[in-house]
Amino acid sequence: MRSVGRDLAAWAAALLVLATTGSPAFAGSSMRCGNRLVEDGASIPRVLHLCGDPEYRTTAVEYVKTRLPGGDELLRPVLIESWTYNFGPRQFVRYLTFYDGQLVDVSQGGYGY
Repeated sequence: MRSVGRDLAAWAAALLVLATTGSPAFAGSSMRCGNRLVEDGASIPRVLHLCGDPEYRTTAVEYVKTRLPGGDELLRPVLIESWTYNFGPRQFVRYLTFYDGQLVDVSQGGYGY
């Protein structure tokens, strides 16, 4: 049985690859908060301002290897956040994923409660 930490690390690595390769998997993700639209690339403070606090919020840290000028490599921490917005029984639950402070995906669940 795989550990939750390994699963999260695998998910985060896949997210990094997709986010850095320009994959269309994240293209066009958006969510409405009232009459305001939140789209890919929005910052965490912007989403909080437009939509308020999410019902659930989880965080994880991924260490990304960065090559510096001169060939040295540096591991830097990157924060990954997953948010859940539940707008009630007449609307779908929305799941937002932030990578390094930027919105990279909005997905939809079933009806809220």
